[in-house]
Amino acid sequence: MRRNLHIKGKHLWRGLACLVLGIVIACCGEQIVSVDQPATATINQIVPIDVKITIPTAGNGGPDYLILGVLVPKGWKAGQNTTVTYTSPDGNGVMTLIPETTLPKNGGGLTWPAYMKKTFGNAGNLIDDMEWVPFQTDKAYSHNGNTFDGTLKIRMKVGADGNNTLVKLSYVITDSGNGFTSDGNGTYYSQKTTDCFSVTGGTGDIVDFCNPQLTVIDPPKSLDNDLVTLTFDGTVASTDLDNASEVYLCATAYTNDGKTITVCEQTAKTLMKQTTATSRRYQITVWPKSFFGVTDAQTIEKMEYFVTDKAGTKKVGYGNTSAPFVYTFKCG
Repeated sequence: MRRNLHIKGKHLWRGLACLVLGIVIACCGEQIVSVDQPATATINQIVPIDVKITIPTAGNGGPDYLILGVLVPKGWKAGQNTTVTYTSPDGNGVMTLIPETTLPKNGGGLTWPAYMKKTFGNAGNLIDDMEWVPFQTDKAYSHNGNTFDGTLKIRMKVGADGNNTLVKLSYVITDSGNGFTSDGNGTYYSQKTTDCFSVTGGTGDIVDFCNPQLTVIDPPKSLDNDLVTLTFDGTVASTDLDNASEVYLCATAYTNDGKTITVCEQTAKTLMKQTTATSRRYQITVWPKSFFGVTDAQTIEKMEYFVTDKAGTKKVGYGNTSAPFVYTFKCG
């Protein structure tokens, strides 16, 4: 439900001066009241997201800008694929992407994205392939002690990377005069993370940022000529490998010239080493081109793999099933 703004003033910009945009000293702090976001979308759909906010202000500080940060998968290229506007009974406007050269106050020399990442991390997402995208209002305003309500209207094209995705989107607001700080007058920011948001209809890998994964490859995006580390986490769920003394990688590469190359041996080459004696987390780092023995003229486009026991008779695949895990090599 929308709340009306109680703003005095005859002119648009005087009205907007009293809008949520003009924040300096918050007696109770900026607050995200709600996030109206669909639960699902399809690849390349423009998703409507409304962030309702309220800000009690006090004093005569400013002028400052309202800052909005949105946490999304890097592959969505949200800086290029997102528009943000604001609405209120007393006036509307736009929010624009903050340049890298505009550094936040109290950010210790960090950029806005880095400041948001340091403060809020990945907001509960389990794959470190997320980015904070910062926006600011088109006008800066002073404050008069009123409480202001408004709606930030985000329109974002999702899934630019073509991947089916489960992800927790997150939102934060603050003002350019305070950043992510608190004092005796209050906390000058508010952050809200949503439930898992599903993007379907893609042809790429399923990327699940929400749920613990049996296997994770780091970095999340790489080429076949990069070193990659594969981790099997035996603590996520009970599997056929619970009592295995050793675990091994069993993988098949698919090349650009239509060849398949399988390496499924239980040797030192494929042994996944436990990170500590009792961690039940096993890792192996490989250079795919060398691991699969492809030629310089060949490119590995995709890898399917299982984790096996020493005898090679027990295999664990995607979702703890007999289906293989899949990793597509790509740079972005």
